[in-house]
Amino acid sequence: MQQAASEKQRTNITLTATNLAAARKLGLNVSAISDAALAEAVRAAKAEAWARENAEAIAERRAWIEANGTPLADIQVLKLD
Repeated sequence: MQQAASEKQRTNITLTATNLAAARKLGLNVSAISDAALAEAVRAAKAEAWARENAEAIAERRAWIEANGTPLADIQVLKLD
């Protein structure tokens, strides 16, 4: 059975004592901050993996545009030239 995205799960992480003490002193929610940082790291890793997996197609598309120009460029209202 899959867990809902908002369901929380306990885990153990290792933090430096200095950072943990400072976070506690400031009243920071270490779990929420860790979860947000992990979500961002996952998002970045997925984006990097997608870019790697599609690098050939992206390069081919860029080469085509370089050789042929952008589609419908002749009817563009906003020209950046």
